[in-house]
Amino acid sequence: MMALARDSQGFTQTDLAREIGVKQGTISKYEAGLLAPPTEFVEALSSALGFEMDFFFQAERPYGMPPFHYRRRKKLGAKALAKIVAEMNIRRMHVATMLRSYDARSNGFIPEIDRDEYRGGHGREFTVDDAARHVREMWMIPDGPIDNVIDLLEENGGIVIPCNFESDLIDAVSQRIDGMPVLFFVNMNAPADRIRWTLCHELGHMVLHTTAILGDEEMEAEADRFAGAFLLPERELRRQLKKFDLRQVANLKRYWKVSMQAIAMRAFHLKLITPYQRKMFFIQMGKLQMRKNEPYEPPRESPRKIKRMLRHFRSVLEYTTAEMARALFVSEAKLAGMYDFADDGDNNGPGNGADHLRII
Repeated sequence: MMALARDSQGFTQTDLAREIGVKQGTISKYEAGLLAPPTEFVEALSSALGFEMDFFFQAERPYGMPPFHYRRRKKLGAKALAKIVAEMNIRRMHVATMLRSYDARSNGFIPEIDRDEYRGGHGREFTVDDAARHVREMWMIPDGPIDNVIDLLEENGGIVIPCNFESDLIDAVSQRIDGMPVLFFVNMNAPADRIRWTLCHELGHMVLHTTAILGDEEMEAEADRFAGAFLLPERELRRQLKKFDLRQVANLKRYWKVSMQAIAMRAFHLKLITPYQRKMFFIQMGKLQMRKNEPYEPPRESPRKIKRMLRHFRSVLEYTTAEMARALFVSEAKLAGMYDFADDGDNNGPGNGADHLRII
């Protein structure tokens, strides 16, 4: 737990030793369990890292990154990766703590598809597009664009956890852990259309790759294919994409809330355009400086379930900010930095002190 807290701040053992005023060897021996730290040291540790003293005595099992994103993990570097993994673990522990006093059950669930048993109906072999269509049908998603991806995931049992990964190499990470809802850790600094795509990419991993572990490149390609099929169903895209040019794709982006580049790649995978058309499309976007700054950005989506849980603790269970911080083993300053306590006007769901009807 000491190493986890240190990693979450981006501190090496040397950094922490300098901050507290001890030798690195002392830090190393405490983390290795060779020495029992005195109370004075734990107090200094708590003050330096912003965690309550009890945080360091939890019998929690930290989880590493899932077997996806191997290439991106290699590019990140050990220190940046450790910081991301630490933030994920700490936020997961917070969710587990809040779930003890909050009922987050849902009528829906995020399925796991076993490709060895699934045949897509009518004796067909397994395809990623069939899997995406199966999930849309199971969740009763009507034809057309998905209005809000975050709401959809949370309505079907997932919890989307906003994070700041401080890197654009990883936009989101998903975890399926026994006894917990499926968790989606998402870098909220990314553009809105990219967040929507990334979350559907992670949904693909949760649906396809918790029962079958393939090579990293194959899993990433399948997750991207799933995201495309889930957000841009083939039948409707074929009907709409009669003419492939920049203006038409921009109009499709406004309708589907998916990036123009993602639409082009989906059209290419469906063989609606040639390799040459794809190449010229991306060259044109590059000349117009639209590769990193596309027009018609869709509205930004925000996770609601975490806010509902925090609101439940504050309004129903009557926790003060200080009590909330102690329950999550962090300082009040760190708590304020990790979570947005502003009311977003969403009064739906359990824990708000009132019953409401909601259009679905």
